[in-house]
Amino acid sequence: MAAETPRSDPPAFPEALAACLREDAIVRADAAQLKLKLEAAGAAAKQAREATALPGRLLAALGRRQGGPSSPEEAAEIFARENVLKRQCGESERLVAHHTAQVDAPLAAYLQAAVPVYVQQSRARLRLGEWERLIDDLRADLRELIKMLGQARNNAVAGYDKDASQVSATALKMFGESSGLIHRIDARVRQANDQAAELGEVPRMTIIPLEETINRLTKLEIVTMLREFDRVVNELELFEQRQLVDLQVPAVAAADALVAQSQAYLAQYRESLRAHYDRQITSGEVAQAIPDLLDRFRRG
Repeated sequence: MAAETPRSDPPAFPEALAACLREDAIVRADAAQLKLKLEAAGAAAKQAREATALPGRLLAALGRRQGGPSSPEEAAEIFARENVLKRQCGESERLVAHHTAQVDAPLAAYLQAAVPVYVQQSRARLRLGEWERLIDDLRADLRELIKMLGQARNNAVAGYDKDASQVSATALKMFGESSGLIHRIDARVRQANDQAAELGEVPRMTIIPLEETINRLTKLEIVTMLREFDRVVNELELFEQRQLVDLQVPAVAAADALVAQSQAYLAQYRESLRAHYDRQITSGEVAQAIPDLLDRFRRG
């Protein structure tokens, strides 16, 4: 009986991340309370603004009947309270944004360890950078090969032996020296195709059998060889434009799509965790912890 493949258990949920989520729940609960207070203060301030335009006696009468300000002094207090709450809410929003970032960093690290598909998605831009560097190297090799073949072509014409219908030994040597570059280009194409598969919906490049083509060229009569040579160089130039330059747009789009998926996954996972931790805290804990959290935030 074959031995069972051992299962790898997911990593334990980090205690530091749990602590971040608890603090995050506290600052968001405080922000929600402040928002409610600001809404009430805003309604009172609106009423006060409308009332302060009235004569003093009518203002006092309306204040007694509707619960609005009975004097300019009371109206000023209402406006001041609204301004204080606006400032507190603004700071609270910045604190919430800060804690969201504090949660996202360790949460992303946890997902990297626990969720394989998240790893592939979140590392797409890194893969894209590696792929783009490979494409740049491939383009440089292609240009060098085209230049090398052009020099070989010129030597083939200059030293062509009409009686033997054979190119010169120098030209043959130069064509032979291009084989190392051809092998390197072939290897880069295959490597780029492998990396394109990791990026997703990125077209694969066609592998051109260059070595066979060059070997066949050197055995042709000079006129036919030159015609075929020009066709091969044109094919290489089109390869660079259509299969290297034009591939970068879909490659970037594919990487961006994967990264967007990873960001959406992280946000969804974060919100599900927040829903859990929101149920764990109490109003007393919020009141007790907020002063210290604010102090830490202000001190940076």
